[in-house]
Amino acid sequence: MHDGPILIIGGGIGGLSAAIALQRRGFRAHVYEAAPELREVGAGIWVPPNAMQVLDRLGLAADVQRAGYAIQRAELLDARDGLLRAIDFRAVAARAGHTNVAIHRGALQRILAAALRPGTLHTGRMFTRFHDDGSGRVRAHFADGSDAEGTLLVGADGLRSTVREQLFPGVPLRYSGQSSYRALVRFELPTALGGASQEIWGPGRRFGFSSIGDGLVYWYATWDAPAGGRDAPGEAKRRAEALAEGFPAPVPSLVCATDEAAMVRTDLFDLRPIRSWHRGRVALLGDAAHATTPNLGQGGAQAIEDAWALAQALAEAGDAGAALRSYERRRMVRARMVVERSWRFGRIVHWSNPLARRLRNLLLRHTPESVTRRQVERLYLLRD
Repeated sequence: MHDGPILIIGGGIGGLSAAIALQRRGFRAHVYEAAPELREVGAGIWVPPNAMQVLDRLGLAADVQRAGYAIQRAELLDARDGLLRAIDFRAVAARAGHTNVAIHRGALQRILAAALRPGTLHTGRMFTRFHDDGSGRVRAHFADGSDAEGTLLVGADGLRSTVREQLFPGVPLRYSGQSSYRALVRFELPTALGGASQEIWGPGRRFGFSSIGDGLVYWYATWDAPAGGRDAPGEAKRRAEALAEGFPAPVPSLVCATDEAAMVRTDLFDLRPIRSWHRGRVALLGDAAHATTPNLGQGGAQAIEDAWALAQALAEAGDAGAALRSYERRRMVRARMVVERSWRFGRIVHWSNPLARRLRNLLLRHTPESVTRRQVERLYLLRD
């Protein structure tokens, strides 16, 4: 397995993390990214304790902590009924060694890219297809006419993965019925919200936010909508302001303070679980394998877990096939759990029926603290 490079398609969080983990294990891993350069695009991301544990093993947790903002508790509210549940992360942080860290997505990507060995990140290389003839080598082809050969190819190219489409043609995406806005805005949150994230539920819509440090706040909104909607100039801001009506402070003020150019609209899709993540010497990682809706804040975290598990499996197994089967055994059950829990959560929080919402809120308020703690620990503590 050490006789040639490992080709990683996609320079996002998963692809960069995989390259770092593999390089730490002595593999020659190279990342091929379609964009001409890695830019600080996107809005915020929460890096939960399970991902921070992996980043700690890679020697990067301290850098992420310095660049981000520690979230000590999460508050779930109903727009009409107020606080439903406050989740204190101190207990899980004591066990995991880390709490949630809110950070600019671009800053996280920059930290990961800086940890790669020089000359192993190749930008401007749009992947088009691979060729795996069973000879022990696999070749990647790119839109500029170039190619690269390695012992393994890893598709970390996201929800609409080109690698996955060639590997397992026709895998359908599953639309959640919800669209979203994400944005960063310079804003001073109330002192009482220091160290907290909030998510507030309304009928058919919700808002969430937290600081990411340096006076910046990351916020998002999701609402029920058909897939494929687009906003005309000025429409996104007006829609977000209308969605914020009836929500408590500081939600309306956050939206009002946000420049429309800073708002990113994304329809929320996931993947139904697929039976395998590999064939021959080609494997999938992150969203390409198990894209999830963002309701649990686990999309990037699960890709980071994949990266660590893949590097472990390749270091321990004697051949590629055994390693990739081991990688699937280590990760598939947990990743599927996250996908399905996130899907169910996203539907429940958007309930519009007043009676159903009242019952949901009542159950959440009266759920024993011990039950909530076990659920949080199952999500946030690594088991390897």
